[in-house]
Amino acid sequence: MSEVPGMAEFPGFTPFKTCFEEGGSRRNVEEFMNVPVIEIGLPGRAGEVKWRFHGANTVVRVLETVICLAFADGGKKPTEPMVIGTHQLQDYMIELDLSTKRMAFSDSLLSHKTSCSAWPSRRQNHSHMML
Repeated sequence: MSEVPGMAEFPGFTPFKTCFEEGGSRRNVEEFMNVPVIEIGLPGRAGEVKWRFHGANTVVRVLETVICLAFADGGKKPTEPMVIGTHQLQDYMIELDLSTKRMAFSDSLLSHKTSCSAWPSRRQNHSHMML
């Protein structure tokens, strides 16, 4: 794993294994803005679709100055290749169409300075991928 500027590796906290100690504490909506974006490539109608997860969806604060990657280790013989959990899905609009077996997802609402709880009830443009 590459180093994150301004953070030092820190021993893990169950169930998280990869943690970092920050130089100082920040408690606001943008507190994880300097955490690198994690992209997952998914098959879509017109080729690969990138699903981008930003700091607020990829790390959790476990101590005042310690954050951990918000991914649990599946063990030596995981039963699933990957599981996207509720922490990663926070503040994304997800649309499932069971009749066509399609899923659509928005960009992170946090990148638009809003959240699901503040988002108006209206249809947005989505990137599409096949289930």
